[in-house]
Amino acid sequence: MPLTHRGREIVGRLPHDVAIGRGIGCEIVRHEELCVGCGTCAKNCPSGASRRGDTFDVNQLLSAPADSRRGALGAALQRIARHAPARVIAVPERVTVFRTIFYDEEECLGCGACARNCPVEAIEARPAVVPAAPAAESTS
Repeated sequence: MPLTHRGREIVGRLPHDVAIGRGIGCEIVRHEELCVGCGTCAKNCPSGASRRGDTFDVNQLLSAPADSRRGALGAALQRIARHAPARVIAVPERVTVFRTIFYDEEECLGCGACARNCPVEAIEARPAVVPAAPAAESTS
């Protein structure tokens, strides 16, 4: 989703040396092993950095840590499946979870909307690390 008129106005007030798309707010940390692919992050992302795919890679379930949500689903899948799928699976439109979420760090504004709205806390918004300004040399 593109920035709103108000969002563009706010971004326009930023100093010109701030690179949009390089994270002007929080540092976004994604915990893929917790993600259930619901797409809430993509729905709430103002810059379009997160987007929902039309497919699901079952290998994400099968390779997830056993103590995670995806790992539990992967273990159940391994018990009922005869073999692992050879390719990604197209997800029907009516299915709202288990989609691949694509994230483009370059497009991320660092606003934290994805983290605030994630129902399974798979995204964390940490305060941005600002490089320290060089100390001014004192002249005596």
